[in-house]
Parts: sequence; C-alpha cells; structure tokens
Amino acid sequence: MKNVILGICCLLVLSQSCLAQDEDYETEIRVYRALQNAEFRDPQKSPLSAEQMENFIKHDFFPIDEAYKVNARFEATPDARPFPMSTSTGGKQIYRRLGILHFELNGKPQTLEAYLQVRRFMPQGQKEIIFLPVVDLTNGNETYGAGRYLHFEGVPQGTTWTIDFNKLYNPYCAYNDKYECPLVPEANHLDLKVKAGVKDYRR
Repeated sequence: MKNVILGICCLLVLSQSCLAQDEDYETEIRVYRALQNAEFRDPQKSPLSAEQMENFIKHDFFPIDEAYKVNARFEATPDARPFPMSTSTGGKQIYRRLGILHFELNGKPQTLEAYLQVRRFMPQGQKEIIFLPVVDLTNGNETYGAGRYLHFEGVPQGTTWTIDFNKLYNPYCAYNDKYECPLVPEANHLDLKVKAGVKDYRR
C-alpha cells in the first residue's frame, strides 16, 4: 500500500511539473506576442501607415500549441553558392543557403532551408540573422498569401536547432506595399497546414 501511495505522489509531482512547464511556455509566447503588438503601435518601429495605426489594436494569432515547437537536425551546406532570391517588388536579394533543417511536424518528416543574406558590409558586433521563410497550406486563406517568416539571431550552436512555429510572423509587405520582402523559395513550401503563429492582416 505504501508503494502505491508513493507511486501516486510521484505521478502528481510529475504532472504538476509538466503543467508548470506548459504554463512557462505559454507565458513566453504571450510575452512575445505582446511585444510584437507593442512594436506595431510604436510610430518609430511600426510598418503601419498613420491611418492603419489608428485602427490597429492587436494581431490575430492561432492558439498557442507547443506541438509546433520542434527540434530539427541541422545539416550544414558549406559549399552552397549565393543565389538571387526574388522579392515582392520584382527585385532580387542575394542569399546563401546555410543548411537544411530536418524535423517532424504533424507526424510527417519535413525539411526547411536556412538562409543567410550576403552583404558587403556587416556592422561590428551585430549578429548574423539566419532567415527561415515558410509557406504552408494556410497561406492565402487564414494567413498572408506570400508566406510567413522565422529567424534566428546568430547561428545556433550544435546540430540541433529549435524551430518554434508559434513565433511565425508576417513580412512587412503584408502590411504596407512600400516594403520589399523576399519571396519564399520553393524548397520551403510545406505541404501541410501550420496552424500556429500570426494570422493574416486584413487591410
């Protein structure tokens, strides 16, 4: 009987610990979204026009779902050559594929390519931005038609990278046509719905 009671106590402690971790993660994402909304209300940072800002309250997001936070195996591609990535304004920006991320989502194996923009000058002390653009089957319906973005500030250490689709955000051209946004390469088109992150902005 004593062993049974101890077993029940252990299960209760474990379940409370898991619940605390879930709450911590949800808090992290809520703070992330609150900061994103605050930035869009800041005239110094917002891509919105003055008229848009008058009507902007907050973004519409999918429910927080930790299943969309996944670990990926990073496969470096050091021999990849720079290439022109098309943009929303018909221009080109030069990027280099840094590597390929292998992961599982919704029970299916997936891959995404991680890119690094090729620049002539890099400000001293500034971290490199690893660009992870994504298109999925929600685009053009629940989310912005041209896709959404993720990024890493600096190159993650090791070969296991965490991709958190709950942090997917819209490119600035989803809000204002004056911005030039890279279009998502075919390699990063996922054949599934990623019901996580920000939804479409209705102008």
